[in-house]
Amino acid sequence: MFDLLIKNGTLIDGTGAPRFQADVAVKDGLIAEIAPHIEGEAEKVIDAAGLIVSPGFIDVHTHSDGPILLDSTTGYNHLEDGATTELAGQCGGMAAPFYGEGTWLDIPKDEYARITESYTSYFEYVEKLKLGANMAFFAGQGNIRGKVMGLGPGTPDEEQLQQMRDLMAEAMECGCLGFSTGLVYTPSVFAGTEEIVEIAKVAHQYGGVYTTHIRGEGDQLMESLEEALHIGRVSGIPVNISHIKVIGHHNEGMSKQVIELLEKNMAEGMSITADQYPFTGGSAPLVSQLPPKFLTKGRLEGVHALRDPELRKKALWSIFNEAAEFESNIYSAGFDGSLISGAAKTPQYVGRTLGEIAREENRDPFDVCVDILDQNDATVQGIYFSQNESDLLNFLHQPWVMAGSDWSDYGPVVDSERRSGSHPRAMATMVRRLELIRDNGLWTLEDAIYRMTGMAAETYHLPEIGKLKKGLHADITIFDYKNLKCNADYDYPFRHNDGIEYVIVNGGVAVEHGRFTGLKNGKVLKKAK
Repeated sequence: MFDLLIKNGTLIDGTGAPRFQADVAVKDGLIAEIAPHIEGEAEKVIDAAGLIVSPGFIDVHTHSDGPILLDSTTGYNHLEDGATTELAGQCGGMAAPFYGEGTWLDIPKDEYARITESYTSYFEYVEKLKLGANMAFFAGQGNIRGKVMGLGPGTPDEEQLQQMRDLMAEAMECGCLGFSTGLVYTPSVFAGTEEIVEIAKVAHQYGGVYTTHIRGEGDQLMESLEEALHIGRVSGIPVNISHIKVIGHHNEGMSKQVIELLEKNMAEGMSITADQYPFTGGSAPLVSQLPPKFLTKGRLEGVHALRDPELRKKALWSIFNEAAEFESNIYSAGFDGSLISGAAKTPQYVGRTLGEIAREENRDPFDVCVDILDQNDATVQGIYFSQNESDLLNFLHQPWVMAGSDWSDYGPVVDSERRSGSHPRAMATMVRRLELIRDNGLWTLEDAIYRMTGMAAETYHLPEIGKLKKGLHADITIFDYKNLKCNADYDYPFRHNDGIEYVIVNGGVAVEHGRFTGLKNGKVLKKAK
């Protein structure tokens, strides 16, 4: 008897091959059989007539490596978006190794530090957890640097470089897919190019990938990309550009130059990919929009220091006059384009921009910014409206761009009509991507699914997922392509999608009729050796 039988569906297998009609049988968490008609009993039968049956979508860019440590985390937002696997540890930050920053408030600091003391302790812990989706991880270069050199600037000596190499090797031995950088965040921002090259060489020896939030995505975009390419060229490591975008309305159209540069280097033999979320509003912690030189003693201490009016004036001047040194989203979006999406201790500000708050309270908008950070112990999430639809669609049309939400797992299911408090990409990156592809005629569905499944598995050396093939993990998404619709938006970011009917993780039904069933059946995945 099969555990699950999916009948009458239209299969798109994740290879880019044409669709075909077939049944899929699942046993013991694996795909047991694919055939035009499968006769046999099953504990559960799904009639997929009129629906697309595809491999589970792979979200190649999430930040769930910390939230999964909380017992309350479900990850229902990614599951209801059709994603069965997440690649976490992005933008230079991973939960491990602990270096004093980045604790999760619901976990006592000493316990968090014990769990995340090293890559080894972290993997030992998470492999015992019940996970919503499958999880795979990148080592965060920020953690590596922070562990060795602390939060401030400085060039590592040979002994410190060797410590970084050793940490990178430990991460790869534990099963990491490679490493990430977040070169706008402390302490990643203080790393020199050659320091990153040394880590990249180690990751490359293990077959890893380098995925990078580059130093600048607006005025500094082209030179920041050149740095990423230099790191890949010198070390030999494949390069992935995280959440590829053009920031700044005055930079609209720069995507053409980016594409030309990357494809020129591909033609010369480099392995280059990118990931993207399909929204023009970006999101990052508000504290990360302060110039890093004001945060060298830590985020909270940096915010406290800005209680000094003179230092605050210097920080504001730096944001708008030293963009070549550090390009803040406040510079690119302005105060009226900077929306507060999360501020636990000042909920009255959530859903409002810094400019709006300032006018309502007759205050300077940067004072509002710093004071909200101060009142919330430096933990505030922002959304920044500084991107252009034309560049977004141009990147979406490229064959080397994969799908990544750039968000984290949610905990318990949130009221879908709750206003503000998150970003729509948390619930709807995959659905919105397919919606844009469909409505703009950018790809065949076969090609679109390949870039969300098989291509991601190939790029990151995860051969057990990403395709509908006998013997592979039974990670399957069943959806109504014609009626796919992203209902989440910036006002109502928790609204459920239309069109995702079933999501199966390792043979278990995690989503049924579009809603999370409560099943947490994910596993930790590791890079194939």
